[in-house]
Amino acid sequence: MGAFELRSSNRRAQPLATDRIIAVVMDASSEEVVKNLMLDQGISNGYVTRGQIDDAIELMRGLGHSPRHLLVDVSSSSMPVSDLMRLAEVVDPSVSVVVVGDRNDVGLFRSLLRMGVQDYLVKPLTVELVQRALTASDPSASVRAGKAIGFIGARGGVGVTTIATALARHLADKTRRRIAYVDLDWHGGAASSMLGVVSNNGLAELLQNTQRLDHQLIHQTAVAQSDRLFVLTAELPYDQPLALRPGTVGELVAALKRHFHYVVLDLPQRAGSFVDETLDACETIHVVSDRSVHGARETARLCRFAEGRPADAAVSVLLNNAHHPVRGRVAQADFVNALGRASVLEFPYEPQTLAVAENLGEAIAESKHSAFARAVVGLADAITGSDAPPVAAARSRWYARLLPKRSTA
Repeated sequence: MGAFELRSSNRRAQPLATDRIIAVVMDASSEEVVKNLMLDQGISNGYVTRGQIDDAIELMRGLGHSPRHLLVDVSSSSMPVSDLMRLAEVVDPSVSVVVVGDRNDVGLFRSLLRMGVQDYLVKPLTVELVQRALTASDPSASVRAGKAIGFIGARGGVGVTTIATALARHLADKTRRRIAYVDLDWHGGAASSMLGVVSNNGLAELLQNTQRLDHQLIHQTAVAQSDRLFVLTAELPYDQPLALRPGTVGELVAALKRHFHYVVLDLPQRAGSFVDETLDACETIHVVSDRSVHGARETARLCRFAEGRPADAAVSVLLNNAHHPVRGRVAQADFVNALGRASVLEFPYEPQTLAVAENLGEAIAESKHSAFARAVVGLADAITGSDAPPVAAARSRWYARLLPKRSTA
């Protein structure tokens, strides 16, 4: 019997909308109710245990694959909203969360629903009550989604993919979020080699089958770089265009946000309809530039363009020292003044570390000697809401509704 299996001799009478449910409750009575529900419904791969919300957090942190439903007990919590913020950091956006408590508090109930929790159940539980919560239609599903982060260069060769892949690795390895990395250069971008994976043209397949974008197809198509980082790329022949109907890219990003905490979008171009769609799907857009007059001018244009889009994404500037520092480069202070923006994060010139990481397809060594790695950590902290440099953080969806107003503008 597997760790998440609860064997039952009963046949499933009325299947739930999921094949997996995890419940962490505090008392024997609630545990018995959930077990009875699983037996009544013939759920053979559910899991129920006794514990507090900290136990639920540890359990979810260690899972390779998340359940469809999570039932968690906050009866012992003096600050249930804060505790659910911590839980949200380790729960995939697509998970339906049902909270159990012993406080018949309308204010708390409304707060939890606004945060994206599917339902709040007051003890004592009954089989009918839990079943109704799990099978009820979910009006907040459209807002329980991950966050799309766009990276676009002011000019070629400024290190967009270098920064984006380093960020994706860090978020996956250090914060244990589930990350989808999408290299939108479908004629062969650099992300595959930098992440040490082989392209399977999965991006092209998904873009041509957006009507079938379910959990199974996405995970069959994406290349797993680790248990938390999944890569979508394509290497189409140079003379083979990819004809897409309007809205295709936006549909793909929306589908990915339902299954991943962060969707990192690596944009190879600065203009075109698919670029417009991608920017409109982002909560945060990072414009990457170098220390050049042309870079400063294009950065200003891109920022104005991105901020004028209907999606109203948060836009920040990343100043990357991708080339050997010589006299004549635009000074950082002059670059910031030219843009009229305070939120500029600088990445240092570090050729040896980056060359080794890129050519071996390995992560950048995060040591105290790597200023570039520290800049990546700072960018990640700003995105996730930790203490960080002044980089504009993104608006967010379900789990970030549990982490409100933690951006650093």
